[in-house]
Amino acid sequence: MKKIAIYARKSKFTGKGESIENQIEMCKDYVNKHLNNPEIILYEDEGFSGGNSDRPEFQNMIAAAEKGMFDILVCYRLDRISRSIVDFSNIMEILEENDIAFVSIREQFDTSTPMGRAMMFISSVFAQLERETIAERIKDNLMKLARTGRWLGGVAPTGYQGKREYYYDEKMQKKSSMMLVPVKDELDLVTTLYKKYIELDSLSGLMSWTLVNNIKSKNGKDFDMVALKTILTNTVYVKTDEYLYEWFDKQGYDIANEKKDYKGNGVFTYNKYQNRRNKSHKIKDISEQIVAIGKHKGIINSKDWVKVQEMLQANSKKAPRTGTGENGLIGPILYCECGSRMRIALKYTDGEVKHYYYKCRTKEESHSTRCNMKNLNGIKTDEIVENALKQLKFNKGVLADQLREKVVSIEKTSRSTISGSDKYISEIEKHEKSIENLTMQLSENQGSVASKYIIKQIEGLDSKINDLKKKLKNLENEKTHSALERENVKILLQSIDRFHDRFDDADIFERRKLVQAIVSRIVWNGHDLNIYLR
Repeated sequence: MKKIAIYARKSKFTGKGESIENQIEMCKDYVNKHLNNPEIILYEDEGFSGGNSDRPEFQNMIAAAEKGMFDILVCYRLDRISRSIVDFSNIMEILEENDIAFVSIREQFDTSTPMGRAMMFISSVFAQLERETIAERIKDNLMKLARTGRWLGGVAPTGYQGKREYYYDEKMQKKSSMMLVPVKDELDLVTTLYKKYIELDSLSGLMSWTLVNNIKSKNGKDFDMVALKTILTNTVYVKTDEYLYEWFDKQGYDIANEKKDYKGNGVFTYNKYQNRRNKSHKIKDISEQIVAIGKHKGIINSKDWVKVQEMLQANSKKAPRTGTGENGLIGPILYCECGSRMRIALKYTDGEVKHYYYKCRTKEESHSTRCNMKNLNGIKTDEIVENALKQLKFNKGVLADQLREKVVSIEKTSRSTISGSDKYISEIEKHEKSIENLTMQLSENQGSVASKYIIKQIEGLDSKINDLKKKLKNLENEKTHSALERENVKILLQSIDRFHDRFDDADIFERRKLVQAIVSRIVWNGHDLNIYLR
């Protein structure tokens, strides 16, 4: 008996058009017409793009193919499998290696024949060519839009608010576009931030200055370095002139306007981020970013704005990476009670590190105005944590008590869910039996006065059954959670054994990993270290 895998995919959750259900039905019809009594295995992904190969059921299907668990893969259309020639070629290679044929119903491809294989690859090449042509057309439209200097909407940058403007085009049709309207107080703050950054030459220093002076963002929150950098790198504030045009040109930006048009207005940057729809903030290469003159006025002199960009670039190369130094065991997981991370501060003598301590970042950045937590002696603190973790192996200490409580809680929940499940199942079966008896009575008393009372009883029992099933489902979820917790404890115990066996011989980098495999978070409250196990 042939084993047939049917794969169906749709980018959006919808029952319209080529829905998952429709795709499966059409595939089943095809299979049943061409094969006798096949065994069908279904793989369905809904809400996933064909350009994304990281789809759960797709990955399960590939894993099954590599194990030779089916003979033929059937899909409704070629692009249900993949929209990339490279990915599609890799998939076909896996299928060929495992003697699995591929059938696409819409294109009528069957890779069990040489012609079917050839036609399939030709079709996938043309499909990708069409997508690339569409992408080029989108870019051309984006360039055309960029030349209008329109703001495309969304959250207005600090210093501006969005306003919809209405106008009539050459055909006297009413149109609208979004404009940026200046907010004076916010623009004054932006100007101050640029001047202060040039003065301090430090993003963390600028953040400290805003904290100390209680300067808030437009949303009333404290500034962090990400928010400040967003303002300092935004082209919307820079005044256009020839100097700026030449700088953009030198950097390799796609410039939408001519040099003669650079006369003081601000600038919009289009096509800056990857996958904006998926809220990814990965920045594209500069050559793909389009800079275009807006209709609003710039506020930052071009030479000052460029100077800030170059300072940010230079400082980013100097910035140390957290938790990568050779001092400090618990830096990446140590927090102050105020919620801020604690960082390692080094003390040097004659150019050598003689001591280190842990210091609250908020305390440091606000110059003790927002937090005044005592610093921690680094060496002593690391020893306390090390000894506490070593005691775990022998079931001693506060952490061992914490672990025992976790195990007892898991076992208690597990016993409770098992007894509860048995109780609910028994009650459901009892009510279902009662409904069965009442149904027989109803068939014997159709049209009688008693029938309406029997129906009412059946409806009441059915309602009880539904409530019991919901409770049973909740218990099953608790049981699953309890099983996961048991597995986590098992992993934790293995990590404790590994810590005990390797810690003394490990270097600082491996020691950190061994600690972090056991501990999720350490909080310093000024008197005690509270260690939380994973």
